[in-house]
Amino acid sequence: MAELKPNDGVEMFELASTLFTDYAEKQRLIKLPEGKQMVLNGEGLPIFPEGTIIAKTFYYSKVAKKGREIIETRLLVLHQSKWNVATFRWNVLQNEADLITGGADVPIDFTGLDGERRKISYHIPTKQECASCHRQNDLIIPIGPKARNLNFSVERRDGNINQLSYLMKRGAIKKIKVDSLTHLPDYHDTSLPVQQRARAYMDINCAHCHQAGGFAGNTTLNLDYRTDLEHTGIKFNKSNIIIRTNQMGEFHMPKLGTTVIDKDGVALIKKYISGLK
Repeated sequence: MAELKPNDGVEMFELASTLFTDYAEKQRLIKLPEGKQMVLNGEGLPIFPEGTIIAKTFYYSKVAKKGREIIETRLLVLHQSKWNVATFRWNVLQNEADLITGGADVPIDFTGLDGERRKISYHIPTKQECASCHRQNDLIIPIGPKARNLNFSVERRDGNINQLSYLMKRGAIKKIKVDSLTHLPDYHDTSLPVQQRARAYMDINCAHCHQAGGFAGNTTLNLDYRTDLEHTGIKFNKSNIIIRTNQMGEFHMPKLGTTVIDKDGVALIKKYISGLK
């Protein structure tokens, strides 16, 4: 476990655009019941078979005097057609993780992938906090592994390959042609237009709440990537978006999952909003 090496029958997956969580690195895994497959359902979430387990592990590679430190693993388990959430905190020896429901704050002194050293109090969410972000029309659902966020090239043993095609080759997804599927841009890719990058950032970091059926679905913001600009509410709320993402405290956004500001993310949003007519 401490080496983060998945067992046979467990597939690793990556996302084109990722949720910011206090500069933590993440490993994403999916375990399907033997002989079962995911079925793509347009560009949204696939149809997952009963018994699917999705695991996301949060860690830092360069923790002062320790090297890599694994903080937590979150599970989504599909049981009787409903997703159940569970959070496990890793122990000091890094060889076991214990189920917790009430959350925890973990002090971390680390150097991020950007080379900057930071000291933070990393927050492991409560079960209720997990449910608030993963809620859609009063049901718990996964957030990240939508087909459009899986539809990009990744490095595997055989070289560079489209991730959906690779998972089909592995038998994890029922085979279809992926050419017609849309894809979510990587907001880190500075060669892409700012508008695409900023909308992708808001899709993965904000839209799980700020869309119809989400926790903040009754607000004037709909930040789903597919929503056209005139119906997102971004123009109407542009000053409020900048203020609330650029400060910590009670009114900070994203509401959960962060204890520090994502400087690059805020800079991207500012650049995008300042360019709107």
